Amino acid sequence: MQYPVAWYGGMLYLQDGVGNALALRASTGARVWTAPLSEYGWSPTVVDSTGVWIGFDDIAWHHLDLRTGAELHRFEVPDIWGAYGNPVALGAGALWVRGSKGSDPTVTAYDRKTGAAVRALPADATPAFGPGRVYVAHQGKVRALSTSTYKAAWTYTSSVGAATVRLVANGHVYVQDADGRLVVLDDRTGKAVWSYRLHPAPHPRTRIVAEDDWRGFVPPGIATARGRLFVPGAEGTLIGFGKG
Repeated sequence: MQYPVAWYGGMLYLQDGVGNALALRASTGARVWTAPLSEYGWSPTVVDSTGVWIGFDDIAWHHLDLRTGAELHRFEVPDIWGAYGNPVALGAGALWVRGSKGSDPTVTAYDRKTGAAVRALPADATPAFGPGRVYVAHQGKVRALSTSTYKAAWTYTSSVGAATVRLVANGHVYVQDADGRLVVLDDRTGKAVWSYRLHPAPHPRTRIVAEDDWRGFVPPGIATARGRLFVPGAEGTLIGFGKG
C-alpha cells in the first residue's frame, strides 16, 4: 500500500487504492472493517470524532462511521480536481476541498452535513489550520487568514512561486517551499525561525506546481512527537529534528 495512514484512538485508517477503505487495529494490524468506496483513489485519510473522511476527484468526499465503516454521507461536487486524489482538510467548522476550473485554482469550504458551499478562496494547495487561523497557499504566497474575518495577519512568499503548508503545531507553521527547503515560521508573525534544505533548488526553467511538484510531494508527510519533528527527505530518507 502506498497511501498515507491516519492514526486515531488506537486504530489505523486508510484506503488501499483499489476501491476500499480499511480500519486496522494499531496494536496488532488486525482488520476491523473494510468499506467499499465509489472509486479508486490515493488521497490521505482524515479522521476526527465524527468519522473517517476520504476525498476524491469529481466525487468530492465520503464520510464513514469510525466503528463500522458504514457510509454516513457522500457528497458529489462537479468540476473538482486536486493533487493526489483531492485530499480533504477539516477546519473552521467546515470541510475544505481543492478545486480547479480552468486556470483558477481554489479551495472551497463545504458544510459537513449538507455539502453546501460556504466559502471559496484562491489556493493551489490543501490548506492547514491552527487556532483561529487557516493557512492558504496560492502561487507561492502563504497567507495566515483569520477564520472569523478572513483577513491576512501575514504573508510568506516563495522565491519559485510554489509552496505548501504541511503542518501547524506548537506555535509554528511548517512550509515546504518548492525551492527545496523546509521553512519553519512563527505562527504569530510569519517570520522564519529556521530552515533546512531537503532537496537541491530546481532548475530555473522547471515548471513547478504546488503540492504536485517536481519532487512529487505527498501531503501531509510531516509530523511531530515528543519534542521532535519528522520530515521525509531526499532518496527515501526520513529526517528527525530535535531541539538544538
